[in-house]
Amino acid sequence: MKPNFDNAGVAQVQASVVGLPATELADELTRVRADFKAWMREHFDLTTSQDQQLDLMPADFTARLANAIADRWEQRIVVPFYKETSAKGDSNDLKDLIINGQNQLTYTPGSSPSVAAPELSIWIRYQSHI
Repeated sequence: MKPNFDNAGVAQVQASVVGLPATELADELTRVRADFKAWMREHFDLTTSQDQQLDLMPADFTARLANAIADRWEQRIVVPFYKETSAKGDSNDLKDLIINGQNQLTYTPGSSPSVAAPELSIWIRYQSHI
């Protein structure tokens, strides 16, 4: 049974992913990076509203999000995640998806580029709570 896409469900999925053996983790991260939306649908019991909102996410945003998450999981770091709840449940209320922390790419001539992965956190908030 797939967990719900809520704070407890995300914690459960993240713990299982970062706990995978190295080869299985590499395979899982490849799937996350290749098709994040399909990966989400495979791992979470999404509501109709959540599924629709996932479809609406622009491809470039989805790719950046998937890579940022996969980069942390590759280091076996769980991404802090918080999703507000609504009194009406998970409805079509407008939400903001706030991603704090992105990779910083550094290049020094004559060397290989390096990637620094700062703290990443994800917060989903309802606009009506602002």
